[in-house]
Amino acid sequence: MKRLTIVAASVLATLLAAAPVTAAGPIAGDTTVPSPQTSGTTILVEATITSIVPVVPFEYSIQNECSLPGKAGSTYQRDDIVYWIDEDDGLPHTVMPIYLQTVPAGSKCKVFLMRGNNQVKGSTTSYVVD
Repeated sequence: MKRLTIVAASVLATLLAAAPVTAAGPIAGDTTVPSPQTSGTTILVEATITSIVPVVPFEYSIQNECSLPGKAGSTYQRDDIVYWIDEDDGLPHTVMPIYLQTVPAGSKCKVFLMRGNNQVKGSTTSYVVD
């Protein structure tokens, strides 16, 4: 009986320790696209995870999708994020290149963060290529 009580207490302690992690809620993020976004260039997009969570290389990626003007096609770029910089506020931050070399002017684009196959809440920024 004493052994069962010890096992039950250790299971309960483990569950209580894990509760804050599971109660943290969804991951949120932010992307900032610099101006101008000119066809044939590379832009550097700033990305931040705005939830207080640890991040590891390859856990997140940045994705850029553009619909082409007057065509039924689109472009797609997705790159893993390997390097993160901790800002003064403690939020993970990085800068990633988005390649607009083959994206024609007038394309409507959106850039956002992904965690696995899930889009990070609040991280979508839309723009039109000049």
